[in-house]
Amino acid sequence: MNSRESDFRAVRKFTLEDATDWMEWSGIALADVVNEDETPAAKLGGVGFLRAPKGAHSSFEFAYDEVLVVTRGRCTVASGVTEVTANAGELIYLPAGVPGTFVAESDMELVYVTSSPYGAVNREIKASLLEGSAE
Repeated sequence: MNSRESDFRAVRKFTLEDATDWMEWSGIALADVVNEDETPAAKLGGVGFLRAPKGAHSSFEFAYDEVLVVTRGRCTVASGVTEVTANAGELIYLPAGVPGTFVAESDMELVYVTSSPYGAVNREIKASLLEGSAE
């Protein structure tokens, strides 16, 4: 077990300052603080922070379950005929394989938690794909 993995064998607290590798698309920024790719000892697919300005939106269809815990502002998720709006202190559950659209109704922040759809199998498949692309 490497030192990064052993760090995750203890209770940890994370803040926005721990989110250093921010990704952006459509004005939405997100950063994992835990993910199974970098920390195989983790039993979750990922945990991280998301920030979005009012009006930012994106479509999704995840291969894993995801929970969005709104910490500031408000967002709406639409899927089929269902539309759910969550304010700070509320959460939205997104089941695996269900397509939808996310919209920031105001400047907002949330914490996301994703389940691990594949665990070790996913890491093995990803490794074999990376090895194949190097040829």
